[in-house]
Amino acid sequence: MNLKFLVNKEYTFLHAFNQNQKEEPFKEWGNFTLAKWEKFPHECYLLAGFPEWPLLSKIPLKTLAVKAEKLIKKWIEEPEPRKLIKETREYRNWLQKEWDKKGKKTLKELEKIIKFPLPRKTISVYITHPKLKNGMAISPEIIVWGHKEEWQNYSIVYLCHEILHTIFWGDNSKITHAIIELATDQELRIRLNKTGEYFDYVGHKELLKIEKKLFPFWKKYLMNKKQNLRQFIEIQKANNYTK
Repeated sequence: MNLKFLVNKEYTFLHAFNQNQKEEPFKEWGNFTLAKWEKFPHECYLLAGFPEWPLLSKIPLKTLAVKAEKLIKKWIEEPEPRKLIKETREYRNWLQKEWDKKGKKTLKELEKIIKFPLPRKTISVYITHPKLKNGMAISPEIIVWGHKEEWQNYSIVYLCHEILHTIFWGDNSKITHAIIELATDQELRIRLNKTGEYFDYVGHKELLKIEKKLFPFWKKYLMNKKQNLRQFIEIQKANNYTK
């Protein structure tokens, strides 16, 4: 398993451009985005994923998409986006060093938890500004990530969380997600940091109830040398702890 950390300028820009105004990478960003929305509302609606609004003004989406793409190329050369990209690249460089230092050992520890070898492949990790919360597997080969370090090894643990989502790609059940959290947000976090307890950190609050129901079985799983994570997930899905 190899992670390739990348900065795609257009993606990094659009991720920041479409954030809630309460979350900004730096103070100048809000005024920059508001100015673009005021001058180019139809293009901004399209870029934000709301193409139905321009349609009401009878603007052909093809025409609007061409114009929006040209605007992105122009906008990312302005001072605020240049600062955004610069800070994102600096964060990428830091994260690359963190992974180079800790990744190999961490993946070995993750394999001990899941009890099967990780696939031999490269996953592209597209980085966004660290002050804007982002973390998701969007395909079996692509992860998007950008987040401040809320505790020691935060990014390392959560990259492993998303790696498991790439392995169980297509399985969107709450039980699978809860077990991924038990494996990474909880067990892996404690092993790497050599401190902490289960549930003193909570990822997705809506999964906490399921995780606590699963916890007694999870502790037995960790001691069971004959059962791997795939088998454990299938057994627990059959028990349906979402009820």
